[in-house]
Amino acid sequence: MRLNRAAEQSGEGNGSSFRPGVRLTLFVAVFLPLTLVLGNWQLNRAEEKLAMQESYLANITQLPVVPDAQTTLDPFKRVKLDGHLRPEVFLVDNQISDRQAGYWAVQVLEQTNGVRWLVNRGFFPAPGSREQLPDIPTNDQPVSVVGVAWPYTGLVPLLAEDPWSGTWPQRVQRLNTARMAELTGAQDVEIRLEQSALAPRPAPFVTVLSRDKHLGYAATWFGLALALLVLYLVAGWRRSDES
Repeated sequence: MRLNRAAEQSGEGNGSSFRPGVRLTLFVAVFLPLTLVLGNWQLNRAEEKLAMQESYLANITQLPVVPDAQTTLDPFKRVKLDGHLRPEVFLVDNQISDRQAGYWAVQVLEQTNGVRWLVNRGFFPAPGSREQLPDIPTNDQPVSVVGVAWPYTGLVPLLAEDPWSGTWPQRVQRLNTARMAELTGAQDVEIRLEQSALAPRPAPFVTVLSRDKHLGYAATWFGLALALLVLYLVAGWRRSDES
């Protein structure tokens, strides 16, 4: 009789019930779905970048078109702009090229047909003093340039307000084509100029289209999800064994 009771007590102590606890369960219930959502989001971003790569390769070898106000510019469509540069210049801060800090110069170009475009003339090094702005060569002579209609890839986050002044050139913290277009009457699209006298160091083209970064982020989030699930299972069974 005593042996049977001892066996029952021993079986109760070594039972296989799963008891992870309320706090751990709530923690996993919140963060496991979050990591899965973030992982899937990064996979979607990788697919978007792949589609952008394919569109880029399909359009970059085509002859440039001369657009007007009614022209729908598909991503990476090459365009030829004939006109003159206007005084409105936006200096997009916090750019790096060849380990050198500087700005992107986004200037308004007005075509001979009167349509205005936001042309990205590429990288210009920052002067030694923060109080100084780089000298952007410009003139009112006729110009002819070729560029690529760059797709909208989202705005970089800001840690503080980014007030814009009414003087030119003006320093801004991010390339916001919608805000730039509203202020200058230009079309709401960025035209990245190909290398020329107006863009000696043009803004990058292919490098920002790589999907490898997003695949790496996705692997990280899914790895965290797996680690969280394993930790939950191990903690639950261990707590059961210890009870």
